[in-house]
Amino acid sequence: MVINKHVLIGTIIVAVVLAICGILTLNSIAYQNAVAQPATANLIVIVPGIIPTQDLSLLSFTATPTQDTSLGDLKGIQVNVYVQITGTSGTGLRIRQNPGLNSDVKFIAGDSEVFHVIDGPKKQDGLIWWKLVTPYDQARQGWAAADYLNVVKTQ
Repeated sequence: MVINKHVLIGTIIVAVVLAICGILTLNSIAYQNAVAQPATANLIVIVPGIIPTQDLSLLSFTATPTQDTSLGDLKGIQVNVYVQITGTSGTGLRIRQNPGLNSDVKFIAGDSEVFHVIDGPKKQDGLIWWKLVTPYDQARQGWAAADYLNVVKTQ
């Protein structure tokens, strides 16, 4: 029985490609499972002069952000969500250096442009302000009034 050299090489290449695809798939599944876990913090309280009788490192807490109710309805906007500019009738939204109508304008963001919320909310001049940054350019960031922002739903 004679084995064709080209068939043997092709078989080896296909086997290597399938092995790589399998490894990447398993790595992706492990990553998704790791990301889905909520962040927890371990708190160990050490009181001077007292030796603990149990392992306190087993206590864990999950942080939950609180919201200032005096700010009113934030329309689901919060730090670490994505928002889209809407309602400017094509004129764009002034992105400012600091919260407030008297702050310098850094640039104009166009309707439908998407930003990542990195700070806020701040109440200034009767408006709620959020600090935004574009996902593709960290230098393109500033404060925007919430009236022109809508949360982008992610899966």
